[in-house]
Amino acid sequence: MDVYQVIGAVIVLTTLLNYANRRVLHLHPTIGMLLAGAIVAGVVAWGDAVGASFAASIRAGVKNLQFNDLLLQGMLGFLLFAGARQINLKRLLNRLWPISVFALGGVVFSAFLIAAALSVLSDALGLGLTFLDCLLFGAIISPTDPIAVLSILRQVGAPKDLEMDVEGESLFNDGIGVVMFLVVVKVMNSPGDVGVGTVMGLFALEAAGGVLMGFAFGFVASRLIRTSQDSKTQLLLTLCIATGGYQLAGLCRVSGPLAMVVAGIVVGNHKDWVEPACEAKLDAVWGLIDEVGNAILFMLVGLELALVAHLMLPEWHVCLVAGLIAIPVVLLARGVALAGPMWLLRWQGVHFSPGALRIMTWGGLRGGLPLAMALCIPTQAAQMSGYDMTRDQTVDRAMLLMMTYCVVLFSIIPQGLTIKPLVQFFGKDGKKGE
Repeated sequence: MDVYQVIGAVIVLTTLLNYANRRVLHLHPTIGMLLAGAIVAGVVAWGDAVGASFAASIRAGVKNLQFNDLLLQGMLGFLLFAGARQINLKRLLNRLWPISVFALGGVVFSAFLIAAALSVLSDALGLGLTFLDCLLFGAIISPTDPIAVLSILRQVGAPKDLEMDVEGESLFNDGIGVVMFLVVVKVMNSPGDVGVGTVMGLFALEAAGGVLMGFAFGFVASRLIRTSQDSKTQLLLTLCIATGGYQLAGLCRVSGPLAMVVAGIVVGNHKDWVEPACEAKLDAVWGLIDEVGNAILFMLVGLELALVAHLMLPEWHVCLVAGLIAIPVVLLARGVALAGPMWLLRWQGVHFSPGALRIMTWGGLRGGLPLAMALCIPTQAAQMSGYDMTRDQTVDRAMLLMMTYCVVLFSIIPQGLTIKPLVQFFGKDGKKGE
């Protein structure tokens, strides 16, 4: 199969399985499409086991996909911009301080906690992961996905400040997570030792530059949108940000993801400049892009996982053990990473809803972004989908992908299916605290 055949097959599979989920299972789209991706991976793996020709054909097609270009350089800009358009700027500014602390601390602090714990466990169990491997995994898995949790919070009438904390933190930590991922990759691929100052400088440059460039994109696009009441022109202007703006940020060596988040917030909060009919069309198109993009991403992950499973045999059991270990480590790290800042913010007089720590820890679901980054794990000049690397390198990268997939699977299914009762439990008794 060539690249276009693979993409066509992915779109067809995504559409059919999404239709089946909505008609029969009635699961949240995020949960349903993750399960669909896992089923596809299982079918391809079964085909490999019995020697079916379709499995080999699918693997060959998936191997030709350049996930780094397709995901980090393509789909990610659309997904982040689409999500950021829904943010209410006034509510965001009211909770800016806690959201900033959670977004930065929830990624950086959590990533180092995960790296420290996994490094110790890797040495004890002989998994063969270095500290930088573990730190890369920490950067990949720390960003959270608010989509499923937000719909549940709105269904049960959760407090607006809790809803804003979850939504704002999730969008900003997506951008920060990608920045940290890219910085760690640069460190891993740099000859010799890299100092702490260099790492902090890279992080600050990408993060600050991304925020400033995103504000500039949003400001200019908002003015242009104001001068045109043609819905097609307005849509093209927003598409221009998600494509040209994202690429320009990359060329300027600043964070494209953070630029898309900020630009989306700026554009999304100038709706009073747009006619209601035009705004409805924009919302419909970007809502479709968001949902379809995430669905396709989960399907791509399922196909890539089948390829990884084939290549990492007979070491699959070691990778699975690493994945099962990663689940409690990630949960504990998130709880600790949120508890400290939350205590300090409470001490400064910031109010949090009852059960906020438990809800944000258990409701910190992982979705498309960690999987997208895991698919793009490089080893020197090679990226994961190319597989022009040694067997040991293949197993190490396959282990990180398996760990990511296990955490995402656990977070979306057990956590995603039980977060509603947790929110209802604390919502019924306003006196319940941390």
